[in-house]
Amino acid sequence: MDNMKPIVFIALMCLMGVIAQAQPKPTIKLVQFAGVVISADSSRLLPLVSIRVKGSGRGSYTDASGFFSIVVQQSDTILFSSIGMRSVEYVIPSAMQSTKFSVVIPMQEDTIYLPETVIRPGPTPEEFNYYFVKANIPDEYFTRANNNLRDKGMRDMNYTMGMDGNENADFTQKGQAYQYYYNGQLPPQRLFDPIAWSQFFEAWKRGDYNKKK
Repeated sequence: MDNMKPIVFIALMCLMGVIAQAQPKPTIKLVQFAGVVISADSSRLLPLVSIRVKGSGRGSYTDASGFFSIVVQQSDTILFSSIGMRSVEYVIPSAMQSTKFSVVIPMQEDTIYLPETVIRPGPTPEEFNYYFVKANIPDEYFTRANNNLRDKGMRDMNYTMGMDGNENADFTQKGQAYQYYYNGQLPPQRLFDPIAWSQFFEAWKRGDYNKKK
């Protein structure tokens, strides 16, 4: 009989393990967490407040009216943070029956101390001339500056430089105006326009149509 005790004990332990595995595990319920974030002292709606679920990479932001909506889990800790405001942590209740939960999150203003900035006046013309004359500038810098100011170099730079935003907008608007002006009819042919031929010859003389290297 004594020899059967270890076998019975092992059998009971195996049976308890099977029963434990057979029991359903508690499921974590997802919650639609929504609400608004306001300033605690003025009830002002706070836009672009960072909302982050602690311990995960999930998060969101409040919109322009301070509203937010994010899917979280029960017992999650939600961190609200914004520049100039004290961070707020909110814990989702663990014993919730509903799948939707809404709150109003007040945030208090936080004083931010910036490092000291010292603004000094610029030098007088006499001081600038003195420091400019006494400055030790290598000859290589002068050579490079002279090369950059050559006519050929500046002309090549002008050919290869793209248009900025204002030039692009002006070019597009002129093209649209030209198209709308002759809408419904054929645009004029400038083949026999003396002004166009004069502009063509001037551009030819300047070398505008030379092949770019």
